[in-house]
Amino acid sequence: MKNILIIRSVSFQQLDLNLPAIKEKYSPCKLSLLTHEHGVKLAEKYSDIENIFIYPYKDGFNLADKVKELSDINFDVVVVPVTNINGGGFFNVLKFSKSINSKERVMCNVISEIKSFTIGKIYCMEVKTAIMQIISLLGTLIISPLVLIILLLKLKGIEKK
Repeated sequence: MKNILIIRSVSFQQLDLNLPAIKEKYSPCKLSLLTHEHGVKLAEKYSDIENIFIYPYKDGFNLADKVKELSDINFDVVVVPVTNINGGGFFNVLKFSKSINSKERVMCNVISEIKSFTIGKIYCMEVKTAIMQIISLLGTLIISPLVLIILLLKLKGIEKK
């Protein structure tokens, strides 16, 4: 029986959609959930989840903020649900998963595809995101003056009429 930890990084509605795929892929399994304190009551509704662990910090998941309660537990799989296809925007949770003892780390996306990931893949995603942000910034800096000049010329033409 596989010991699975789900890091709740999405809404419970999204988790409702992902749980059947997780259970199907890893059946038979023992499911545990890590959630912030405000999610405990809602997490208790899941009969399939045997253990609920509390992330004892108010902020988002952070690699530096380890959960002491999990330090002596070895999981077969850590699942990080995400609300998009590729996990973009969930770097903090993906990196946080590194703080948990696990043989395998997977991401379960919005359409319940389960994909394995490594820490190296996380950093590659982060570099790609940074490059895209730089390209977007440069594009904005280059296009903005042109758009401003065109708008000023159009405004001048409107004033004359």
